[in-house]
Amino acid sequence: MESGAATRPIEDLEAYRHKLSDYVNSSRLFMQPNINVAKKHPAKIVYAEGENDDVLLSMQAIVDEGVARPILIGRQNVIEEKMQAMGLRLEPGKDFTVFNAEQADLHDRYWQHYHQSVGRSGVAADAARSAVLNNSTILAAAMVSLGEADGMVCGKVGRFDTHLRDIRPIIRSTNTEGRLSSICVLLLDDGPLFLADPFVNVNPDEDGIVDIAKDAIHFVQQGFDIEPVVALVSHSNFGTYEDESALKMKRAADRLRNELPDVQIDGEMHALTALNQDLRDSVFEGANIKGRANVLIMPNMDAASITLGMLRSFTNGRLIGPFLNGMEKPAHILIPSVSGRGILNLTALMSADIVRRAQQKR
Repeated sequence: MESGAATRPIEDLEAYRHKLSDYVNSSRLFMQPNINVAKKHPAKIVYAEGENDDVLLSMQAIVDEGVARPILIGRQNVIEEKMQAMGLRLEPGKDFTVFNAEQADLHDRYWQHYHQSVGRSGVAADAARSAVLNNSTILAAAMVSLGEADGMVCGKVGRFDTHLRDIRPIIRSTNTEGRLSSICVLLLDDGPLFLADPFVNVNPDEDGIVDIAKDAIHFVQQGFDIEPVVALVSHSNFGTYEDESALKMKRAADRLRNELPDVQIDGEMHALTALNQDLRDSVFEGANIKGRANVLIMPNMDAASITLGMLRSFTNGRLIGPFLNGMEKPAHILIPSVSGRGILNLTALMSADIVRRAQQKR
């Protein structure tokens, strides 16, 4: 159903334009270090939904910024017609590559590679061939796994968990237990807020919370060169409850402080306590974090997803992500509401991550 928001009159159009410009500029300023890294060594990124309007709109900025060498999975005539209608200044073969999914049927390596990954899970050869031909997420993951692309983006259409289920057999986890995690960034008026894990782990145990927090800390430090101030949030506020959920967060915080003594980490605590030092001091002056927490580790997916949705609804926060941690090769799943600017930001972040991974291997 149409919200009608786009048809509402804007009383002061000039003020609105300035506000929108500030909104976009704040995102660009925050992302600029990653954009600069990505521009030096633009990665080859394959976009599973290459015919999607927002994906196509993002291509102009991605090409103009030079943060990636895009591969669009789709039909070239459809992509060209849409780009012309949008007034985009892009030329297939020059600015980006088009890979028609139907061509995958001409190259046995794609379905054979996929079948090697899923053949012991009851997927027959004919089913593997059909999946590669008809599922662009599987095809994109196969291209990344085979080294024909450095990373992939999917998810503009469909469910996050469905895309993740398609990717996981093809691109493995770096974690010995196969654990992954997701993190989002919201650019708020008082600074960035990193939120984990809204999309992958439904109800992680204590070990899972520790891994999610470590992934988030690494993401903040490596991706943005920001000092993480980490709060493990709960319905309990420094011991006001002693049920299993509260104790899970309390024990995870204890372990993290012991394992990462140089990082500001504390919990379990209320979200308001995490974000307000005066309130926190009134509850517990000895907390191991100072100022406003910038990384919130949630006890489960419900809490993370609800918090993310409410913050997006009630603030002007610009969403960056979600970013998927723990894959051997970069594979990221968008959410349908992401904008073209959001796709650009994720592309730059992924391309910069690929550069850093390569540097660490040297």
